[in-house]
Amino acid sequence: MQEIPVREKLFIGGDLNGHIRTSRCVFDSVHGGFDFGKRNELGNLILNFALSYDLILANTWFRKRVSHLITFRRGSSASQIDFFLTRRVDRGNCIDCKVISGESIVTQHTPSFRSLD
Repeated sequence: MQEIPVREKLFIGGDLNGHIRTSRCVFDSVHGGFDFGKRNELGNLILNFALSYDLILANTWFRKRVSHLITFRRGSSASQIDFFLTRRVDRGNCIDCKVISGESIVTQHTPSFRSLD
């Protein structure tokens, strides 16, 4: 992260296996307030990483119905573990970030992200 010039657009997306919860608490500069599930230790690591590098979790800045938040299902369990991070200064370029059912990269996860440059 420290090697990437600030002038470059940065988008990090992936299955981070962390749960960050809907409550922003001390992470209101990186967490938009919308999420699914309970926070776990990996979620704390994701949030602290974003805070350390002045990033936002783009998924959390858009109010979505639950079906557009869930990125992992197994049986009756569902969670949101796929996240997209971008620089906080580029928050205005993010116009939408949601799961689109049926648009799978792999069979279990279905992330989708759009931005304007």
